[in-house]
Amino acid sequence: MDEQLHMQRSGAGFPVDKPLDALIADHNFVRQMFERFLNTQDMNVRQEAGPRIIELLEMHAQLEETVFYPAVHDVDAGLVDHSEHEHQEARQLMNQLKGMDVGDPQYEQLMRQLSDAVMHHVQSEEQQLFPKVMQAGLDMTALGVQMQAYEASMVSAAARASDRPGQGR
Repeated sequence: MDEQLHMQRSGAGFPVDKPLDALIADHNFVRQMFERFLNTQDMNVRQEAGPRIIELLEMHAQLEETVFYPAVHDVDAGLVDHSEHEHQEARQLMNQLKGMDVGDPQYEQLMRQLSDAVMHHVQSEEQQLFPKVMQAGLDMTALGVQMQAYEASMVSAAARASDRPGQGR
């Protein structure tokens, strides 16, 4: 996972006792990145922000799908299933974007669609799912520790991949 995202949450990194705060911080960071991309015509900014948004979303979705959603599925199976469906829709847009040049006129249109889809998803999670999770009496520290460990393994794997010749950016 992007080190800037990891450090964006707090000086201490992942708040294991407040995993929902970590997810909300991720949401806020991605929102800022979308605003940065969509509110500029500077192609250098767009070329950096576009692929970065996709990378951040992929890693965030992977964390939610692998650790968070399974842990909270019983709190509201319908909401979790809906969230996973929204991830699939976003993933389809991201896959289209990955095959395009940032300068392609359709890239901005697809990025706006992705932003709209992600912001709808974020609102649904933060206003519906997260409050239910908070009220469910789950061991949030245990969940946070699991999420932190998974995130650390993603950071490590990404670092190893970027160190391999031909694999870096």
